[in-house]
Amino acid sequence: MYVAAIDFGTLDVATLALPLSIGGLFGAALYLSGLADPDKIIGTLRLKDFHAMRTIAVFVLVGMAGTWVLGLTGQANLDVKPLTLLTVLAGGALLGLGFGMTGYCPGTGLACAAAGRFDALITVVGMFGGALVYLLIYPYVVPAMEGVADYGKARMPETFGVDAQWLVLGIVGVGTLLLWITKPRKKAADELAA
Repeated sequence: MYVAAIDFGTLDVATLALPLSIGGLFGAALYLSGLADPDKIIGTLRLKDFHAMRTIAVFVLVGMAGTWVLGLTGQANLDVKPLTLLTVLAGGALLGLGFGMTGYCPGTGLACAAAGRFDALITVVGMFGGALVYLLIYPYVVPAMEGVADYGKARMPETFGVDAQWLVLGIVGVGTLLLWITKPRKKAADELAA
């Protein structure tokens, strides 16, 4: 049976300080940006409120540009996991199902649970329960699924035959333009009243 092994004897405060700090900042950013509001998430899933979608797009664009810059300086490991399409689709479907049922994704669930929301705490317990089930069924289910639609270590630059810098600059540029074009505008009456 496959079990993830962590040597807790080697963990110390200095080792955990950076990831815990980054996680705390990420949770604070989720909370302050409004993504910790399950009504915003459900509104996005119903295509009625695009605040969450736009905020996530900003996170993705900044993350893409930042990872590219870190890769140029040798500070990022750009070795990707193999693309096994069936497992990605199954995992995405399960994540989407939980997302739609609770209004929380893993990040927002943890941020809201830390802020004291009971419904988020129940969601986090469910996430850990799902992770436990995944660990238990992994050796029996996942290896067979990974053999279906296995595209290897596919990366967009090689797949599309485009240099990474042009791909990143193009996606970040077009994404930024789309965010600007779709920016919510106040109605003229609201502007005159202000």
